[in-house]
Amino acid sequence: MSARLRIGLVSALPTALVALLARGESLFPLLFGVASTTALATWLFVERPIRRRLLALETQRGELFHSHTTTVEDLRRERDVSSSILETMQEGVLLLNQQDQIVLVNPALRSALLLSAEVIGQALQQGLPRAEVNELVRQARASGKPEAGELVIDGLKPRRLAVRVNPMQTPVGSMLVVFFDVTEIRRLESIRRDFVANVSHELRTPVTAICSATETLLSGALGEPGSAMMFVQIIERNSERLRRLVEDLLDLSRIESKEYKIEGRAVAVAAVVERSISSLSARARQGRVRTDVEIPSTLPEVLADDRALEQVLVNLIDNSIKYCPPGSRVVVKAKAESDAFVRISVDDSGPGIPEQDLPRLFERFYRVDPGRSRDMGGTGLGLSIVKHLVEAMGGEVGVTSRVGFGSCFWFTLPSV
Repeated sequence: MSARLRIGLVSALPTALVALLARGESLFPLLFGVASTTALATWLFVERPIRRRLLALETQRGELFHSHTTTVEDLRRERDVSSSILETMQEGVLLLNQQDQIVLVNPALRSALLLSAEVIGQALQQGLPRAEVNELVRQARASGKPEAGELVIDGLKPRRLAVRVNPMQTPVGSMLVVFFDVTEIRRLESIRRDFVANVSHELRTPVTAICSATETLLSGALGEPGSAMMFVQIIERNSERLRRLVEDLLDLSRIESKEYKIEGRAVAVAAVVERSISSLSARARQGRVRTDVEIPSTLPEVLADDRALEQVLVNLIDNSIKYCPPGSRVVVKAKAESDAFVRISVDDSGPGIPEQDLPRLFERFYRVDPGRSRDMGGTGLGLSIVKHLVEAMGGEVGVTSRVGFGSCFWFTLPSV
């Protein structure tokens, strides 16, 4: 109600009351009308606008509350996702603030570097006193660009970690340091380098011998029958060695690249052993080595690839025959080791193998006596091929030996 309206009503009210009293009329209708008009005016001009305003404020409050709740839920969800990612990452993550204080360390890095929970808030030099990491952070902060390096961890389980330091835009001056375990990658690189070096060395010897013999023949030795025959035999022997080396390399490559398809089916061990010994009978007679078989008739069949099993047995039996002196004995045995596996072994009464060489026998190109192995025609890959084939058929391979008492090469295969 406006002020002018209220003043008008108040000033007119006494005059109206006097007139009514003079005529002897009742005051109730007038007072009721005034009260009603006043109440209506109050509702129209005061209460309704206030209620509308309160309703609008209540609506805005509800919208703000909903928006705030949604924002908080989104932030909580993002925090949980980020926390879950950091918890499950295999890579180590370290976050530094502008003052090079440690702000965050994920579990993978705690485990890798044996860091305690107290490192949070510490200076980098104190919490992670590794000169390599501190230097990378210093370089990244100076250049404003990512820096990378490697960290070597000694101990019972030596490891190599690749370290990458990335300057961050938000928060300003922060540094994200990520650690990647490259131990296996470096090991494989080392194996590859050793493999290439070994192959080069193994190829160089026969190639050099063939080239030298050929040059000698071309230089006039062809006219001397005795000398010519000797050099031709050198060429033949080293050509055969090259052929065996190339075949073994191809076999090993096919096995490791899964191109050699293993077809598992029920195989009778005794039959494969007889074929393998038969194929090496001429070599055994030449070396005057006796070969025997000790396999019970009740031996269960094994789940294996027939060709792969024969190749394994031929390699093991051939090795024993080659390195055993005349008069030795090679025995192929088989027995059920459990309800699930059959154990097959090749025992010999040869010179035996020193204990320090046993763990490395199945490595590529590893030889106990390199000179003698080459003279015997070995390529240094046979036992490695045996190991890969046996493992591909679901078994294990091993060796026991004692110098002067012979050796036992064994492997297991699943029984049917």
